[in-house]
Amino acid sequence: MFKTIIAATAVSLLAVPAVAQASEAHQFSHEGVDYTYTTAQKGKVTVINGHTTAGVPFRLFVKGERVTGTYNSRPVSFTTAEASNALAND
Repeated sequence: MFKTIIAATAVSLLAVPAVAQASEAHQFSHEGVDYTYTTAQKGKVTVINGHTTAGVPFRLFVKGERVTGTYNSRPVSFTTAEASNALAND
């Protein structure tokens, strides 16, 4: 489930235009949890900063096909393909 939550976040961001330098807050819900996040483009890396309605913070770095970062202060690392597969199997 932990990976599915992160996957939902990462996959929702795949549609974010790479040319954006910064963005306003976005939101989505997954399994009854609301997520709010912003994105910023830092060179070839998309930085995703956000939190859940329960205050759980996350910071993800998307570079190419790889996602790394933290969720609730725990390190995460996976590919965008793994994220897509996790959502498809949810």
